[in-house]
Amino acid sequence: MNSKQASFKEYATRVEHVKKIVIEHPRFNEAMNLLKEVHELSKESVLAEGLFICGRTGVGKTTLLEHYLERFPRQEMDDYTKVPILYVKVSPRAKSPKSVASKILYHLGDVFFDTGTEENMTGRILHFVRECNIEMIILDEFQHLIDRDTQHVLALASDWLKTLAEEIQIPVVLCGLPESQRIFEHNEQLDGRYSNRIFLDPFYFGSPEEQIEFRMFLKYLDAELPFSESSYLSDPQLAAKIYYFSHGVSRYIKDLVKEATKISLRQGKDCITESSLRDACYRITRSSRPYALIPFDNNKFDLEEWLEVEDKKNQAFIKESQEEIKKRRRRKK
Repeated sequence: MNSKQASFKEYATRVEHVKKIVIEHPRFNEAMNLLKEVHELSKESVLAEGLFICGRTGVGKTTLLEHYLERFPRQEMDDYTKVPILYVKVSPRAKSPKSVASKILYHLGDVFFDTGTEENMTGRILHFVRECNIEMIILDEFQHLIDRDTQHVLALASDWLKTLAEEIQIPVVLCGLPESQRIFEHNEQLDGRYSNRIFLDPFYFGSPEEQIEFRMFLKYLDAELPFSESSYLSDPQLAAKIYYFSHGVSRYIKDLVKEATKISLRQGKDCITESSLRDACYRITRSSRPYALIPFDNNKFDLEEWLEVEDKKNQAFIKESQEEIKKRRRRKK
């Protein structure tokens, strides 16, 4: 298993390779196909379809979008820039639809991107859509537009989106956390326009079918790693340990594998070992799971038992915190 330690250049190349791995598993491909369908069908349609992509942090929403975007790069023509798909991340500081319109104009090269009324900015977006042959607009991290949970904010955002989609007549894809679905409750027409919805979930490990799906994902990932030997990530017991660490969230799996790759390369190994996965855990901080244990290189690991123990500790902490809050309130009285 041991081999000559990689040079720093080779080390950096291999680590970068791991960062770029995209596993096109069945659920990923299903989402890609729906995104493609909405894009293609709208080209010859009098009414462009909308698409809403939803999922918790780390499940692969942005990876999906970036993977699709790679197929449609910007092209410098003789007298204009062709932008097949415009991708814009909504800023956490977005306070209104006008903020989002300004960022869209910025990405389109409008030197006056931050000036004008909301109506004026929307009109300029329409101009650029025609001039740059834009076929689709993607608004990622969409929840930031409606982070301030008030009826007024939601109504303004839903009205603006409906107007934008109607005027530019191309698909506007929204991508965000589950709570961003609230916007559809405030405009029936907008809700109808976004009947196409993709819900990206973490992997699960409960049923035999779910375990097979998760292990197949790990097998595909293993095959893409920059090593000459298999790391056997899909081994049933090792897969269960990886699931415990990640709760099926693909970003956490990639972070774990990336750090384990670094450790294995520095040790001159030709695969990821369970000990390198163990050591990788010490490098990754998970503040949301203070009672999680490190499962790797532990012969007594049992997934159900460990999840139950962790859950009980979390519940005890929550109960203790609630009791402390009650005590403080009684003291104030």
